Amino acid sequence: MQTYPWWTKEQIEFAKEIEQFATENIPRAEELFWTRTFPMELVEKAVKRGYFGAGIPKEYGGLGLGCTGACIACEQLNRMYAVGHILVTSYIGGLHQILHNGTEEQKQEWLTKMAKGQLGAVCITEVFAGSDAASVMTTAEKDGDEWIINGKKRFTTTAGPAERYLVYAKTSDDPEVRRKNQHLTTFVVEKGTPGFHLEKVNPLVAFDNLPNSYLDFDNVRVPDFNRIGPVGGGWNIMMTGLNFERLIGAAAAAGALEDVIKQVIYYTSRRVQFRSQISDFQHNQFKIADMITKQQVARLVTFYAAYIMDMGQMAAIESGIAKMLNTDYATEIGLDAIQLMGGDGLTRFYPAERLLREGKIGQIVAGTNEVQKLVIYRMGALGYLDWPFRLRWNEKLETPTLSLGKGPWYGKEITEDVMLKILAEDYRCNPGLYMAIDDCEKETGLPKEKILDLWAKLEQKGLIVTFKDRRGNVIMAKANYIGIRKAYPLEHYKWFPDWFDVEKLGF
Repeated sequence: MQTYPWWTKEQIEFAKEIEQFATENIPRAEELFWTRTFPMELVEKAVKRGYFGAGIPKEYGGLGLGCTGACIACEQLNRMYAVGHILVTSYIGGLHQILHNGTEEQKQEWLTKMAKGQLGAVCITEVFAGSDAASVMTTAEKDGDEWIINGKKRFTTTAGPAERYLVYAKTSDDPEVRRKNQHLTTFVVEKGTPGFHLEKVNPLVAFDNLPNSYLDFDNVRVPDFNRIGPVGGGWNIMMTGLNFERLIGAAAAAGALEDVIKQVIYYTSRRVQFRSQISDFQHNQFKIADMITKQQVARLVTFYAAYIMDMGQMAAIESGIAKMLNTDYATEIGLDAIQLMGGDGLTRFYPAERLLREGKIGQIVAGTNEVQKLVIYRMGALGYLDWPFRLRWNEKLETPTLSLGKGPWYGKEITEDVMLKILAEDYRCNPGLYMAIDDCEKETGLPKEKILDLWAKLEQKGLIVTFKDRRGNVIMAKANYIGIRKAYPLEHYKWFPDWFDVEKLGF
């Protein structure tokens, strides 16, 4: 296994040990896959070695290897079909949420059990709530020192074998509370609680020996001790928990990639067609090169995200990127592996088709990859807003060029006529764009309120158009054709390259 320079000595030693463990137990995992047997015996073997405590602090019985250790464990255990998924779901069923939002008593109660192998699951998805996770309809009502939970959850992986269920329930119908996303609260519900039932098991596309189920909550009573975080704090707990969930899910997805590539290289070097090993065909070499590239990138983004999460950052963008890339890569590598192996790749005797099926599940769980793109855009774009340049007219070159600093009108008296000239000049340099308020501030030095006042007067005169955000606030403006003509004569806007003789054309 490739390690990284920022890994600690403990993490490197752990990686070597668990890699060997996974390699030795892959044959048994394959037998359990074929017999569709929940791999509890392999889970118990991993628990005895302490592997389920990789991401749990030492004071709670874990190995104290942080998010990086959790990712190493999920990556390697997922080489044994289903075992890695079980660790992932056990962790997302409370590790990050309890560690960062629970009381000391709650940590002692559940993190210690988690380190000893107590399986967990997370309950978010409902009939009413999928990607729109805020639309949870399962309710929790306070009754003395207890909460009464009613509703249903679905697509809960390991539901049944799991002993601990992290449940998000609605605790307020107040529209204002809902608007602030303070209507959800987080609870731990334990298996065997009266009224808590397993309703149905889904035969999912890739979970051959791993249950994914519906759950029913019929007046389920839990003590207030089982509430994680404040009342109404469930949304924030869910979102930060999803960052960790996506990260370890990405690690699990990456786990199978290397083994599939090794299988493909093994296969293509032994398959002869047209009197040649098919590994000698350049097209096949290019496919394998792409597979190796994707596998290397998948691990790099995963363990970089784990590193910065261990440094105390949320890693929302990085974990979303890792989850999206790794599951997309798993699907793509699965498809390429099948293509390289031909008919054999379509059989279940080789792991290629299984990787394809798992990749497809990965593209949907923990927030679809389309949701990841929304997260990456909404949070990531904020880091790219500090573009300090503007296109301004360069008198020396007689062309628009990137300019830094204050504009030529900065600090001068800005009348309506001057503001119109500024907007018209922006048309000259940036014809397809509106001018934002902060652009205008850089050009003039005026406060926002004064800019808006001048824009309003110019718009009333029919010289400019404005653009408003969803709340109805004016945020940009642009001179219309009447305003452009009023600000400057046509000659001001004309520009032709040296090689273009407009006079010769007589136009």
